[in-house]
Amino acid sequence: MLSVIAAIYLSVAFVGAAILRTRPRSSTGWLFLISGTATPVASGLGAASDVAVHLGRLQLASWLYLVNMPFALVGVPLVATFGILLFPDRRLDTRRRRVLGRVYAIELAVLFVWAALSTDSLDVPGVYNPIGVPAANVLVISILVLGPLSLFACVSLWRFARRDTGPYATALRTAAWVSFVVPAAYVTCVVAGVTTGNTASVAILENCAAIALGLAAWVGIVRHGLFDTRAVLSRTLVYGFLSVVLVAVYVLVVVSLGLFVDGLVAQVVAAGAAALAVLPLRDLAQRRINQLVYGLRDDPAAAFARLGDRLDAAGVPENILPAAARTVAEALRLRYVVIEAGGEILGTYGRAVPGSTERLPLPFAGETIGHLVLQTRTDSDLLPDERRLLSGLARQVAVAARAVVLTQALQASRQRLVAAREEERRRLRRDLHDGLGPTLAGIALGIDTARRATSTDEATAQLLATLRHATEAAVDDIRRIVYDLRPPILDELGLAGAVREQAMRLGAADIDVPDQLPALPAAVEVAAYRIAVEALTNAARHAPGSPVSVQLAVNGRLELSIADGGTGLPDGYRAGIGLSSMRERAAELGGRCVVSRREPSGTLVHAEFPLPEAAP
Repeated sequence: MLSVIAAIYLSVAFVGAAILRTRPRSSTGWLFLISGTATPVASGLGAASDVAVHLGRLQLASWLYLVNMPFALVGVPLVATFGILLFPDRRLDTRRRRVLGRVYAIELAVLFVWAALSTDSLDVPGVYNPIGVPAANVLVISILVLGPLSLFACVSLWRFARRDTGPYATALRTAAWVSFVVPAAYVTCVVAGVTTGNTASVAILENCAAIALGLAAWVGIVRHGLFDTRAVLSRTLVYGFLSVVLVAVYVLVVVSLGLFVDGLVAQVVAAGAAALAVLPLRDLAQRRINQLVYGLRDDPAAAFARLGDRLDAAGVPENILPAAARTVAEALRLRYVVIEAGGEILGTYGRAVPGSTERLPLPFAGETIGHLVLQTRTDSDLLPDERRLLSGLARQVAVAARAVVLTQALQASRQRLVAAREEERRRLRRDLHDGLGPTLAGIALGIDTARRATSTDEATAQLLATLRHATEAAVDDIRRIVYDLRPPILDELGLAGAVREQAMRLGAADIDVPDQLPALPAAVEVAAYRIAVEALTNAARHAPGSPVSVQLAVNGRLELSIADGGTGLPDGYRAGIGLSSMRERAAELGGRCVVSRREPSGTLVHAEFPLPEAAP
């Protein structure tokens, strides 16, 4: 337990060292460094004293416990008083803080004298204080007042945090709230010790103060912005994990061997087994935790491989850059990543929070085609290794972004071309139907009139008959061309009426088609109708007698669904000309057509078409 607490509290030393690196005269930095170092040392001396007790070397254990006392007092009590009072960068520059500073100095001095001279300070059976003086036992009052005195420091910090209006005011207030756990832990220790006399429970409660101080340091030190919390987190997790493994293996071996051999032998074997278990785990734990904290910074090959796998699995162009943004964010543990190209945001990952952002260019063929916008961490800038990895990833993302932009431009050009073609076909059909068709019909009527007027002239009558047949052939050709240009039923009934009539003719059981649709582009009408006819024909041919349902709706996009209750698509089927044609008709307009199995049986054809923004 003590080793785990020492590993957790060691983060306080890291925080102090980080502060002193940029502010060598910071009193808070020195307090954190001294306290964070002294507590693990005290834990180690306590463990060595326990070993001496088990070996029967009580005199050695007594001296070790005595040496341990100053380190224990310089640990948590020092930060519980001066550490909280001066946190984060305050000084004894007010009358109230100066008074508290003098009281804390006296309190720590009295506590030190009690720990050094009291005969009751070493509460371990068989262990005594070699320099103990019975009269010093009355100074135990110093322990009883440590909690209330620490409470004044917490109140002072809270008042300071409440007045702060800087960018890290929220973090400072959180640290102030956490600091109140320290006096609460000490007061609880005193109450438990006085009422129960159980020192074991008191020790556990006292450790809560150390954990609370570690949390307060983690949260509140953000105000300084002086160090990379990930480095501290990485080391803390590594040593915390190793400490847990060490304790677990030690306890397991001691308990197991204690059933068969002497307790001392079991402890020695357990210590060796714990050491052998921890040593090979250190490098593995360091690698895994570095990946957890830093991402793939230390393994660029894995980052590039993951990017390649994600791009390969994206499938459709619109999923490529979101997958790339996700990979960049995960590789460097970034909160928010945006990929901009072609003047548009093409991919995002994460959620933006208040903080700084950085824009990195996406270079391609000697020019910048876009930017990689990322939200950096508030506690540190990107490290050199991270920037090198990010630079390499940006080049790969630029290639993907360029391909996506070109694909989108090609698709937009294709859509415009198809739309223009269908609009032109609709215009030609209207002109042929309403202009040339009636003209030819009028010519045919004129020829009939001329034939009746010249019925006695056989040669002329024969010529007029030939012209009449040629005119009828021309009318038939015009009618065929008109139908090929655009199904006439679309102009007669509209898309909704055409789909409904085709569904009724082929015996669909469930028809959900609105009475009227908004004005649709000609290309969308033709493609949707052709897909509907092909799907209904396939249902009638391959699933005769099964119920067929037809749905047509506009909800920002035109959606068409045709489902039958047949046997469904066979395993390993290959799309024929009809299915390929349906997919191509949808794809050339920026939509999609998916043919899939329907549960529990049957086939589902679902097509979607994007509509102009003006369409409801």
